[in-house]
Amino acid sequence: QQAVRALLEADAYPGPSLVVAYSPCISQGYPMAESIKHCQAAVDSGYWPLFRYNPDLATSGNNPFQLDSKKVKGDLFKMLASENRFAAVMRRDPKHAEELDQRLKQSVGEKNQLLQVLGADDLQGQYHKLVEGLTDAKESGSSITILYGSETGNAEEQAKNLLQDIRARGMKGTVSSLDDFEFEDLPNVKVLIVIISTCGLGEYPQNSKRTWMSLQSPDLPMTWLSGVKFAVFGLGDSTYAQFCVAAAGYDVRLGELGGQRLLQRGVGDDRDEDRYFTGWEAWLPELWKALGAPAVPLVREIPAPSYKVTASPGKADSPPVADDDIVPPGAAKLKLRTNRLLTPETKDYDRDIRHYEFEIKGTSVSYKTGDSLAVWPRNDAQLAEKVCEMMGYDAGQQLQV
Repeated sequence: QQAVRALLEADAYPGPSLVVAYSPCISQGYPMAESIKHCQAAVDSGYWPLFRYNPDLATSGNNPFQLDSKKVKGDLFKMLASENRFAAVMRRDPKHAEELDQRLKQSVGEKNQLLQVLGADDLQGQYHKLVEGLTDAKESGSSITILYGSETGNAEEQAKNLLQDIRARGMKGTVSSLDDFEFEDLPNVKVLIVIISTCGLGEYPQNSKRTWMSLQSPDLPMTWLSGVKFAVFGLGDSTYAQFCVAAAGYDVRLGELGGQRLLQRGVGDDRDEDRYFTGWEAWLPELWKALGAPAVPLVREIPAPSYKVTASPGKADSPPVADDDIVPPGAAKLKLRTNRLLTPETKDYDRDIRHYEFEIKGTSVSYKTGDSLAVWPRNDAQLAEKVCEMMGYDAGQQLQV
């Protein structure tokens, strides 16, 4: 997910972009089928930190440096021992290998500390803390801590949007994934907001599992979070039996450990008219009341545009490019042979599930069992004309994004 985000960001930047990626090699002595796990181990151990730098973020007042792997949480020695080049040194001279390991651990720790400072929102203040020897690159205890568990990015996006709303109301806040936050620091948080999605058949997001398992420890006293006020919002799909089970789990467990619930748990259903935003918009005003925050932001800043759009005159009945010639990169036009409705044609059933068959003979398209198909939709011409008429748009105008 981080790699995709970095590539999209690099592609959108109006200038030269550089992407440096960690790529395992088969000569390092482990099956290439496990390369993804090895990459994750390299990130978790701090050997390969993940970060992005986008100068465009500075124009909207945000930190251009974004640290995506905020916490060193893996075993560096174990990760190195899985590679032939390092394992050979360990076998040949164990004592020297241990000395090198300790020096590398120190270097990784210092580097992570510096990256934490660079990734902080209050960069100047955090720099002075570092110079003065105060190595804790966190906000003060009076700020609101937002933690998210996200698999596809929806919960993460909501968490980061909430942080902007909090700051617009004159309050301080921080945001990170649940597993990137120091678990031992949870009792020191004054106000905690958890935003978490539920995956598939009741799975917890990958970046929240470690924290969830830690919360299950029988050694934690029932007063462990007695000084913490908390609120939980969950994202899910009500067509699944385990709807928002991750949010329910965190909400119940935080309360069991002594946390003070600010308001009832909120849920966003992907099946609502406006998807999870329906539940979010109903829950958010209650959150502002619970926090004693203004219902309306004190500051309204228009975010910097993400795209540049150039308009030029044209005619709706004779566009310069035919609709059939507009094909996304990497896509192919196929003839649809079968379009059969599989769900009941009744008002009581609101889902539209269909069986499609495409003609791929003589094309470059092939597939294997389990592949997914992305369909590029086309707007109805009459509906598009009505929208243009209602909004006062020139339907013939050519837009270049």
